[in-house]
Amino acid sequence: MNGIINHTLTSYANLIGYNSLMLYTKEFAEICDTSKKTIIHYDRIGLLKPSRRQGVFRLYEPKQALIFQKIMMLKSFGLKLREIKIYLHRNDLLQSLFEKKEQELTEQKIILEKRINKAHEFVSSLKNNKLLITPKIKTIKPYWIYALKKQGRYVDIASHQREIFGLIHDNTYHYPGLTVFHNQGYSPHDSRMTTCVYLGETKPQSIIGVDLIQIPQHKALSYIHIGSYSYMSYIWQFMDKYIIDNHLKCNPDLDCREIYWKGSFFEKNEENLITELLIPIV
Repeated sequence: MNGIINHTLTSYANLIGYNSLMLYTKEFAEICDTSKKTIIHYDRIGLLKPSRRQGVFRLYEPKQALIFQKIMMLKSFGLKLREIKIYLHRNDLLQSLFEKKEQELTEQKIILEKRINKAHEFVSSLKNNKLLITPKIKTIKPYWIYALKKQGRYVDIASHQREIFGLIHDNTYHYPGLTVFHNQGYSPHDSRMTTCVYLGETKPQSIIGVDLIQIPQHKALSYIHIGSYSYMSYIWQFMDKYIIDNHLKCNPDLDCREIYWKGSFFEKNEENLITELLIPIV
């Protein structure tokens, strides 16, 4: 509150006690430290009505500034004005409201911490090797996949994955998904790919309609991406650059692939998606 409040109303006790004093809209806006336009708007939408009217003039009691402050408090927690109308005169609903807000803010905090960690990773990588990411070379043990050849757009990968999981009758998405990209370079509009289900080291039974393939042991350049798929292709270009800068040779028998260790069918919060980008090398 500004100096006007300190001068006019020295305490909340005084504020509540000035029942005989009536304020015009401009004066009331001043003690609320807001604009006359805001007060008029709140009246028009039925959020904060004047105590009474005198012709065309609105008259407010000073204690109504406490109602305005409650509006500001609820607004600070992200409530829209239409929501504030529900809670403004219902203190019995405040506990459930703030329990919900506490949960929402905790989830937002977790998301922000993930983004901070991601930013820290990018900064560290850019300092060390001038690339946004720092992939690692690892040995991949043999594993089995169910596979279905496809051709089309990157944005259709989700529908391809849904199709193959349907064919193997895994409606709970028990296994991770996987996509193999057969085109060289960036091809978002017309890509030859194989949509797969990652099955691990144990050979499963064959299923009609999909191929059963064993991927041999090999080395690969690997990067674990945590977060949205929306900028995955941007990350891929740094994998390619790392290959060039470090004079690595791609495996001619195996193509680049993504393994969706925690995919979007299972995890609805995109901040928690875990995808491994792999370029097989020799």
